[in-house]
Amino acid sequence: MPRASLRDMSLVFLRIGNTTLGGGDPTIAALQRELIRRGWITQEQFALAFALARITPGTNMLAFSAAAGWYIFGLAGALGAVLAVTIPSSLLVVWLTGIYGAGTQIRWLGAVVASTIAAALGIMIAAALTLIRSQIIANNRWVIPLLIAGGAFGLRFVGLTPLEIIALAGVAGLFWRP
Repeated sequence: MPRASLRDMSLVFLRIGNTTLGGGDPTIAALQRELIRRGWITQEQFALAFALARITPGTNMLAFSAAAGWYIFGLAGALGAVLAVTIPSSLLVVWLTGIYGAGTQIRWLGAVVASTIAAALGIMIAAALTLIRSQIIANNRWVIPLLIAGGAFGLRFVGLTPLEIIALAGVAGLFWRP
């Protein structure tokens, strides 16, 4: 696999982590495409980093960045990836919070905020479909990934917590492999 420099790796996490809208799932999907395309991690490493990030408490995006950065550059990579996706976006959230507050007072700004939220939702749905597609391609099956994704979606509406859903998906995964 091609070796990344710490600077190049951090710049990728900085660019994708701070220009992808819609939260962690779209960002992780964009990082998947970029990191695998560059040959810095394998599909198996991505899948493990993604799975571990989903079962750890806290922000999944930060956990994924730490794991992927670790694969690429060890401890320095984990720290570089987390800092690159955290600091600029945190400053942006502080700024956007102020704008949102003003949007409740200024009608046209409120419309802009509402439209942006709707677009972010669309991006999240597209990212989820990208992740499902990668599992379909990786396993050469489409029924099981769609059933698990659909089941997880449905179980969230009946009141199960994300941890309970992930545990059930883990059990279902025992039967997934040939």
